[in-house]
Amino acid sequence: MKRIAVFAFYGVGVLAIACMFSTPVVRAQGDDAAKAKAEKKAKRDAENLKKYDKNGNGKLDPDEEAAMKADQEKAKAEKKEKKEEKKEEKKEKKGE
Repeated sequence: MKRIAVFAFYGVGVLAIACMFSTPVVRAQGDDAAKAKAEKKAKRDAENLKKYDKNGNGKLDPDEEAAMKADQEKAKAEKKEKKEEKKEEKKEKKGE
C-alpha cells in the first residue's frame, strides 16, 4: 500500500512539472495569434486611411470618417441581404 502511495506522489509531481513546462508554450502561441491579429488590424487601418483620406493629412477628418462608416454600413447591409437570399434558396430547395 505504501508503495502505491509513493508512485502516486511521484506521478503527481511529474504531471505538475510537465504542466509547468507546457504553460509557456501555450502562452507563446496565444501571443503569436494576438500579434497576427494586431498586424491584420494595422494593415486594414492603413488601407482605410489610404482609401478615405482625401486631403492627405494622415488622419481621417469627420467627413472622411462618415464616408468610411457609410461604406461599411452599405457593405454590411449587402452581406446581410446576400445571406438572406441564400436562406430563401435553401428553403425553396427543401420545399421542392
